[in-house]
Amino acid sequence: MSSFLQGALLGFGVAVPIGPLNILIMSYAFTSYSKALCLGLGAMSTDVFYLILLSFGVLHLLNTPITLKIVAIFGSLFLIYMAFGLIKDANKEIKAKSNLEPKGYLNTYFKGCFLNLTNPYVIIFWFSMAAITTSANNLSLTLFGLIVGILSWILVFPLIIYKSKNFISKKMMKALAYFSAFVLLFFALNLLYQHFFKEIL
Repeated sequence: MSSFLQGALLGFGVAVPIGPLNILIMSYAFTSYSKALCLGLGAMSTDVFYLILLSFGVLHLLNTPITLKIVAIFGSLFLIYMAFGLIKDANKEIKAKSNLEPKGYLNTYFKGCFLNLTNPYVIIFWFSMAAITTSANNLSLTLFGLIVGILSWILVFPLIIYKSKNFISKKMMKALAYFSAFVLLFFALNLLYQHFFKEIL
């Protein structure tokens, strides 16, 4: 049980910090809990993918400066794209009903996948997990707890935002959308800085 709790606490601790994923989940949750959940599940699918690579010892091949730079480029471009999407949507009238087409859910799911797939920090995180998982008493329980911890946050966080949306005015939602967009732009620029300009400046 201690191995499971260790993994669950680690997964929850990893999922909670504010980053591009949580910013987008929050933005989606204002209009649709299910779409916010799809975004989170898409991101978690990438985590499971990296977990499989880690289990087979393949992940360390991705943890090279060249690979991380390439991932950083795609990641920053995707974050910029998402940021401008938030700004564009902020200028539209916010409606209580969201687009419930299956295609919308599928697109949102793949956005979550791509968001984590193009985040070099996610690769570095899972690479660092190798040291923790190898020292675990029960590897299977630790990894299961890790996934449960991440999934718990993905289920609960957007639900809290969605339930509290009625207490937030449309102007506040618009302001939060702009704030979220600028935060995503910050993360995009920070990715480029960390992997290309930090050593020069």
